[in-house]
Amino acid sequence: MTKAGIEQRFADLLAFVFALVILVYAASGPLSEFVRWIIEVTTPGFEELSRRQQRLLLREHWLGGSYRSFERAFLLPTGLILGLPILFAFAVSFLSLGETRPWVKWLLAMASTVVFSLWVANLFAVDGGALPSARPIDFVLFPLATVLVLYLTWRNFGSFIVGFCLFWIIYFFVRGWLPDWTGILAGSDATLAQSMRSMVLNFWSQTGGMFGQPLQVVSGNVLIFIVFGAVLMASGAGDLLMKIANRLTGGLTGGAAHAAVASSALFGTLSGAAISNVVSTGVMTIPVIKRSGFRPAFAAAVEAAASTGGQVMPPVMGVVAFFVAGQIGLEYRYIVIAAIIPAVFFYLGTFLTVYFEARRQGVGPLPAEERPRLTAAERVQCLVFIFPLGVLSYFLFVQPSVPKAGFYGFIVALACALLLFRKFRSPEKLYQAFVSAGRMSASIIVIVTAIGLIVGLIQVSGFSGRLSLLLAQLAGGPLFGTLVVVALGAIVLGMGLPPGATYFIIVIALSSGIDAVGIAPLTLHLFVVFFAVISTVTPPVALAAFAAAPIAGADPVRTGFQAARLALAGFIIPFVFVYHPAVLYKLQVLFAWFGGEVPTSKAMIEIATVTWFDLGWIVVAFALSMWLLTSALTGFEKNRLNSLERILRGIVGIALLIPNMAIAGPALLVGIGLVIGHRYLGGDPSPVDAKSA
Repeated sequence: MTKAGIEQRFADLLAFVFALVILVYAASGPLSEFVRWIIEVTTPGFEELSRRQQRLLLREHWLGGSYRSFERAFLLPTGLILGLPILFAFAVSFLSLGETRPWVKWLLAMASTVVFSLWVANLFAVDGGALPSARPIDFVLFPLATVLVLYLTWRNFGSFIVGFCLFWIIYFFVRGWLPDWTGILAGSDATLAQSMRSMVLNFWSQTGGMFGQPLQVVSGNVLIFIVFGAVLMASGAGDLLMKIANRLTGGLTGGAAHAAVASSALFGTLSGAAISNVVSTGVMTIPVIKRSGFRPAFAAAVEAAASTGGQVMPPVMGVVAFFVAGQIGLEYRYIVIAAIIPAVFFYLGTFLTVYFEARRQGVGPLPAEERPRLTAAERVQCLVFIFPLGVLSYFLFVQPSVPKAGFYGFIVALACALLLFRKFRSPEKLYQAFVSAGRMSASIIVIVTAIGLIVGLIQVSGFSGRLSLLLAQLAGGPLFGTLVVVALGAIVLGMGLPPGATYFIIVIALSSGIDAVGIAPLTLHLFVVFFAVISTVTPPVALAAFAAAPIAGADPVRTGFQAARLALAGFIIPFVFVYHPAVLYKLQVLFAWFGGEVPTSKAMIEIATVTWFDLGWIVVAFALSMWLLTSALTGFEKNRLNSLERILRGIVGIALLIPNMAIAGPALLVGIGLVIGHRYLGGDPSPVDAKSA
């Protein structure tokens, strides 16, 4: 066995163990309930005991006592909850570095293990009652840990986010020397020594910076969904998903591209990560889209835009949705319900753009022989999606515990995969599925530590407070102007940062001025989320488009512009749900329909203030608006559009979304007139019609 083989196998083993650790932590709630149930059924007369006697028995029973000892030693310590993901993630990631000498990989892996193990030990001392303090050794350990984080982030995610992080590190030390004309950048007069001591105390001696809220949210809520999705896809469900998508949409004009949109939307219900969506489904969809007649840049753009939408597709939205839940103190289930209609709107816009582009380029449906038919066995295998997602949704909505929902969803997914996919019934397949889950989790932890460091620097430096004051001043003007500033900030930052980092930076800036903006926190936070997500397909640095372009052999920048056009709805939807709150809030009555209560929270508006008419109107108006805007941008509907038609469609499409019925009502009639009238205006017909004739 070569040295490279040893490193690979050891990294795989660590990734496998990491996935098991994730499962154990997610299972803590169900395991506690299981222990209680065992004690209840094995103790005669348990129900007759008083509550005090029951609690005493649960505490003194040998099984209950053993579980509590395990819980105190392994499940509850903050140092392990945060430390174990970092230890595994960095060891796996360093050992997996490509084009690096073996001894360098081992050295970096061991260095990260030692450094972060010392941080875990330090946190155990704090949990034991010791006051957080900056010891001399911490002034060595913290810079070393920072270098390890930045180096690994650079190797895995490129230089932009590292450069962004270095900017804030340098700023933290020099902010006291900046002149007043630098505006909100001018900070305190702290010395270099004071700044260094502040960094070590806040980011190393306590759970801040790299170990702050981003890591806490991901380790507590997100990782179990990574394992859930990885196991499901490794079973063969991914190939089945592609067949289903091709079967559903292959008969439509531009069928191959529609299949990519459908598969990415379906995959997004399980994954919630744009880049992984592109890599997972793009290798299958992009070549088929190209073969059907679409240009390479457009083929890659379809996959990039469709995969981007997966980050806002319930029930497993992207990491950033969990950040929202933690930031505004709202249960994740309410965020999932709020995202349903915006997610449908996004894919409606993408679908229409693909349809009109297919008519323009003359790309018809997939040939009948290329539309796969599902066998009887494959129809049964579709249960691998229905049962796990059903269980996942039940525990998210009825018993709102995110880790518990993820764990039970995983158990059902694993059982279904083993039962329905014969090829998955081997120790090797199962092992590789867990390895894949551990590696994906490690990648997320690495980027989250860098995000945490950036967020911590912005907060502790005082920059976020000064930016909040600026926002409060801007909020004194028109709401639309404030929203545009926030949207531009999210897009500009997001051009090189993951959506989670963009969200946190913008939201920290909003933290003090959020009330001044004048809209509900959930609305404002989801506004930021959408623009943070859509930035992944916004040129010139469109991360999702850049990931898809090499698969298609296309120019990345051209792919980015095409992807931005395909994702047009994503730029409009946030403004729509600000001015038409029924989009986010009316479906919250589902909780009352299923025996619960209509949610009330300071983070939301009063649900009774929006009506079904409000929701019905904006659904119709948005659908027609997207029809007009996407056809105007493409220059094609049934036939080629002339310049006047395109201009009118653009104006009417925007007017439909204005929250004033005196404008939107007539616009609806004019829009319908434009669609009907187009049939009689002539124009060059689509090559698709010529082929069918």
